[in-house]
Amino acid sequence: MSDVRPTQLPLAVGLSSRASFENFVVGANQEAVAAVEAHCSGVNQGLLYLCGNSGTGKSHLLEAACRRVSGMNAAAAYLPLHESDTLGAGILSGFSSLRLVCLDGLERVAGQADWEEALFHFLNQAEAAGARVIVAARPAPATLGCQLPDLSSRLAAGLVIRLSVLDDAQRCTVLQAHARERGFSLAPEVAQYLLRRQSRDIHSLLALLDSIDRSSLAAQRRVTIPFLKEMLGD
Repeated sequence: MSDVRPTQLPLAVGLSSRASFENFVVGANQEAVAAVEAHCSGVNQGLLYLCGNSGTGKSHLLEAACRRVSGMNAAAAYLPLHESDTLGAGILSGFSSLRLVCLDGLERVAGQADWEEALFHFLNQAEAAGARVIVAARPAPATLGCQLPDLSSRLAAGLVIRLSVLDDAQRCTVLQAHARERGFSLAPEVAQYLLRRQSRDIHSLLALLDSIDRSSLAAQRRVTIPFLKEMLGD
């Protein structure tokens, strides 16, 4: 399995086509970015645990890491644990032979005996094989809710870094970068308009921006404040 690429793995979802280190808005998360890049290059090995609220960029960094390692012609896997009901804990079997494994949304399987047992054995096998592992969860290891004490200890023994939320200026930067990747321009005042009138959760904002893009294409109109007022019913 060592020559398997992420897109060839039997996962329910694939990597985002856009997530990379280059388009990640760092904000106050320089330490997390540096640690993830160090894992990609092999400077750091073992377990890296990223925690933080939704929208802090955990998934983006994990996907960027897999893309970076794959670009080095090495095998990497991104496993979104919100798909755990359809994947099953057995999917971890053999992952320790990969160069990098990224497990996203660890809180989704905490407290489930089969997943906890599989995770504990996988982490031990990965350490023995020299595989690099990055996991992400909203809670820190101490409050993750694991029922297996050995797993809790194993997670806490890794390098744990908490990510910070972006401020409004950084959210605007994310929106503008996302718009450019979709092929349209988002003026600063338009991005600020969205922040003032919509949820500040970055996932919700990006989903809204995708909807705006589709609507503007259908209407053959630029994304302006008057267009948004019509679309959003303001």
